[in-house]
Amino acid sequence: MSEKKRISYIYIRVRRLSLTAAVLLAGITVLLVLHIGLGKTLLTSDEVLLALFNRGGEEGYRHIVWNLRLPRALIAIATGMMLGTAGAILQAIMRNPLVEPGLVGASSGAVLFAVLWTSFSSAVWMTAVPLPFIALAGGLGAVLLVFALNVRQQSNAARLALIGMIVTAILQSVTSLFLLHGQQGLSTIFLWTFGSLNGRGWSSFAALWPWAVTGLLLAMLYARRAELLQLGDSTATGLGVAASRSRFILLLIASGLTAASVSVVGAIGFIGLIGPHIAALLVGRRPVLWFPISALFSAFLLLASDWIGQSLTLRVPFPGMENHLTSLPVGAVTTLLGAPFFLFLLRKSLMRK
Repeated sequence: MSEKKRISYIYIRVRRLSLTAAVLLAGITVLLVLHIGLGKTLLTSDEVLLALFNRGGEEGYRHIVWNLRLPRALIAIATGMMLGTAGAILQAIMRNPLVEPGLVGASSGAVLFAVLWTSFSSAVWMTAVPLPFIALAGGLGAVLLVFALNVRQQSNAARLALIGMIVTAILQSVTSLFLLHGQQGLSTIFLWTFGSLNGRGWSSFAALWPWAVTGLLLAMLYARRAELLQLGDSTATGLGVAASRSRFILLLIASGLTAASVSVVGAIGFIGLIGPHIAALLVGRRPVLWFPISALFSAFLLLASDWIGQSLTLRVPFPGMENHLTSLPVGAVTTLLGAPFFLFLLRKSLMRK
């Protein structure tokens, strides 16, 4: 490729990335205002903007916006970016379009370790060791287990997905048994299994954003190595990359992003599958472009899913809560959206065999 063509190619890619990112940021901003306005007390866009910028309006509206709805929306954005980036990393290093954190055990492993830690550790240990570190150990261990069970057939996307589903189901069952044994109630199982943003405030966001910023920056720093790993270990090694070490570091980054989000909002599935796939259609699968667009689109998708979930209410069927109405957990919405999407991709993968 001549120098002129190479410069033209780079210019086109950068322009496409910039345009896509600008559209997604605009969409997230608009959806953020709509998301904040939705609730038992409906607020117009003008009332939301006045409250956000402290330009007057009722004091009660400012309390609703700043203390209740804004932190929830920001947590949705941060969580979406984390899961989208984690999904893109896993798909890149495993060279498998069916991989996402919830399908390779990262989410369920993190949930299991988080439940065990909160159920059996003392208050001293819970204060000394932050929950995201415990969830990280569970998420990383589960991913390594799935990866090890499929080590001889790494190119078989359908087999890896099925192994991940089996391991995930086993881990979720063990989690449910521990929760029932601890008599914490079925509502807790429902929260940890599907994930929910209900009741999340500024303290939850404070626990989440350092992990989000650190993980996203590390993902971009290692994007070039992820790109080379997509070419195969021998090619990456020939180009000066320590393939095994780079893959493990990227796996650690993906597991850390997943575990941190799980420790705050529970296991939200399929965001890390849908976001990277749509992002790849927009900018391709070159990680330096793919990772940031996956993060932005996944943030938009999770924010939209939570908006949809808040628009729907359901009656809780658990004992003692028969008359309690709640909004649909965001994880249930993403599962309803993602399950058909996954089955479609799985069918395409099987048809290519």
